Amino acid sequence: MKKVLLLGLMLFSFFIYGEYVPKQTAIKMLEKVSDRDFPKSDSVYIQNETTTLNGKCLGATITENYRKILTEKARKNNSVQFRINTDYQEIEVQTIEIIKPDRTVIPFDPAVLLKEKDDTSMGGLNIYSNLSKVKVGELPDVQVGDIIFTRHKIIIKKTPMEKHFFGFFGIEDLVPYLNKYKKLILPGTRHLYIYDLNNNGLSYQFSKENNGDDMIYQWNVNNIPIIVHEPHMESYHLMAHHMVMTTIKSWEEISRWYYHITKPHMKVTRAMKKKARELTKGAKTRKEKLTRIFYWIANKVRYLGVDREKYRPGFEPHDVSYTFDTRGGVCRDKAALLAAMFRIAGIKSDVILISAGYRLNFKVPVLWFNHAITVSYDPNGQPEYIYDPTNENTKDFLPKYMEDNTYLIASKKGDTLRLTPVSPPEKNNSTLNIQIKLDDTGQASGMIDFLFSGFADTVLRNHFASLTPHEIKNMVSSIVKILHPNTELVDFEYADYSDKTKNMSITTRIDIPDYTSLLNEKIFIPFDAINFKMHLLYNYIMAPFNLSVRRYDFKMDGAFSLDIDYEIDFPSLLESPSIPEMKAIDFMGFKTSIKSQTEGKNLRIITHFETSQIHFKKEQFLAIKEKIAELFKNDDLYIITDSGGKND
Repeated sequence: MKKVLLLGLMLFSFFIYGEYVPKQTAIKMLEKVSDRDFPKSDSVYIQNETTTLNGKCLGATITENYRKILTEKARKNNSVQFRINTDYQEIEVQTIEIIKPDRTVIPFDPAVLLKEKDDTSMGGLNIYSNLSKVKVGELPDVQVGDIIFTRHKIIIKKTPMEKHFFGFFGIEDLVPYLNKYKKLILPGTRHLYIYDLNNNGLSYQFSKENNGDDMIYQWNVNNIPIIVHEPHMESYHLMAHHMVMTTIKSWEEISRWYYHITKPHMKVTRAMKKKARELTKGAKTRKEKLTRIFYWIANKVRYLGVDREKYRPGFEPHDVSYTFDTRGGVCRDKAALLAAMFRIAGIKSDVILISAGYRLNFKVPVLWFNHAITVSYDPNGQPEYIYDPTNENTKDFLPKYMEDNTYLIASKKGDTLRLTPVSPPEKNNSTLNIQIKLDDTGQASGMIDFLFSGFADTVLRNHFASLTPHEIKNMVSSIVKILHPNTELVDFEYADYSDKTKNMSITTRIDIPDYTSLLNEKIFIPFDAINFKMHLLYNYIMAPFNLSVRRYDFKMDGAFSLDIDYEIDFPSLLESPSIPEMKAIDFMGFKTSIKSQTEGKNLRIITHFETSQIHFKKEQFLAIKEKIAELFKNDDLYIITDSGGKND
């Protein structure tokens, strides 16, 4: 405790004014810390960053990074990496050193150590350039206690949005910083909008001053609180304290800019007009026209990188005629082609930028999107449907996993940031119809029919498209065993996953040996009617509740529902069967219901489960988890009825 206190006092005395950390000072600071000071981290950092820009927001950023190795895990991660997009940037790696605990410095020649490779991390994004590169090198003989020091310069030769700058400074981070310093020099003629987001009271230093024709902005923070990553935690943009700086005044500016980026590439050809007429011939409604064109582009235009764009790579689409003729393109190409084909069919449409997988802040206009898709308008000119033609297997225009994401329409008049709406639970429904027939020996046979919509439908289509028939059989067999471990798959069939006119479905025939137990002239039947784990995506849906505690706000990936209609025919008439009582839940968006009825030899139980809320505060976690746990208190319960005189 004394050591930690002394460290805090030392940092305060060095950086109360938020200054650049000189090299020798940085080394002294890092020498005084160990893994005991940062028990949840493998490395600890100090960073200095200085960006100098001209009136067109061109210039350079110099970054000095110090990383002290605290653990064996960090020692094994001995690489240094520098990422750039060569369409927009050049890089000069000036210094790479290992500083040993005795202050011995081992320098490396960046030209010898580093090898340039394609940045494979870009493969996970839709907006990307094939000229995104990473310079990477492996450092030999790195030991616990070493400090890795690098200094590099990024030369900004082009900005994604011409004459504009977007910057970021984290007050909270996923890794610990003893100190993080950022300096921005910008001509005084350029206005900089600065946003202090999710301010939770953490202290940082900021200054702004004139220096001749320039404005100098400085930010500094010491002992950054580390954010320990949790699965399904809320987006960083929505919960972590950070600063965003931008020269853009409004979202409308970005909207108009992207409209003019796409406009020159939207010229249609006779061949495109002919294909649009062919696709929509005989269509009776607007939606039928939209559907036919959407599925054609989603399925017939391959998702692949083509020749590099010239003006704004990563955002600028190719000419729609080129995408049409080659039957290939990435997200922005397919999105532009879809909009063009809709327009040919007489339906107004535009390309949109979307932050797939997260939400941007509505107050802060920045060009931080990672995907391009399409919007069409209703007869009144309002957005009606949103489409992602890059997913070849989705039945929905917009896959459900793209909901609750921010998007911006490329509009001539300019549009503001919008949010893709979250579908109600019934749009992401799985329905199970279970019909079981018992014989006198306790053996069971019957059918289970699965019907999927929305999110589950999309997931199943994509999954089946990647599996062999044998793998599909194994998957279906494992699903029906959730009903009862003795379940044997006799036969099954499933809908054609390439047919977008119908929801995905699976029909199975099953046998269940020893389904019932007989004791004291009573028949015991497992209470399977409440087994919500029969939902194909149950484990995925409930994954946010797998942790014992949560430190941060969290979210679910959508709103879902499951209906189970369970019928069981007995060999003799039912006389007052005992059916376990299931306590219904209606709590923070989680809802269950159950009803049962008997008629002759037949028992029918209908259950419903749904989740309608997706964003939660960390304080709500334990209460919800306790409510969900009540569902599984019934797992070992049985339906009990008379055996008709038979005994063990």
